Amino acid sequence: MPSRLLAGRRIFYDPHVFLPLSKAVARAHSKLYPEEPYNDPRTLAAIALALSRLMPFYWRDPASGRLIELTDLELSAAQFTKAALEVLAVSVPRFEAALESLQATSLDQARVSLTLRQSPRAARPQSPRL
Repeated sequence: MPSRLLAGRRIFYDPHVFLPLSKAVARAHSKLYPEEPYNDPRTLAAIALALSRLMPFYWRDPASGRLIELTDLELSAAQFTKAALEVLAVSVPRFEAALESLQATSLDQARVSLTLRQSPRAARPQSPRL
């Protein structure tokens, strides 16, 4: 990413405090889809996009080792490819909180889906036969 686009805060990378986005997305996938071992790139990108709405993302400058917080404009233009997932990082505490939020939302959606499947369906009016 060009440095002229990065206008956010600069922080030094600490592996105890920050997690590569690729690992965060993989952990989120295993929590949200525990029975699906295959990690479809589109699913991973969707998880990354969901996480980007819940927490800040950082780009790690390979030369200095500093983390640069991405702006909302940069995040809105981001494409979460495999390469992007490798160079971006997230805060571990913020990730844990975001993951809890995603799990709660996912559980709520599953409950609604199950309720709709189990509810009796209203009989559809039959069209007259000619």
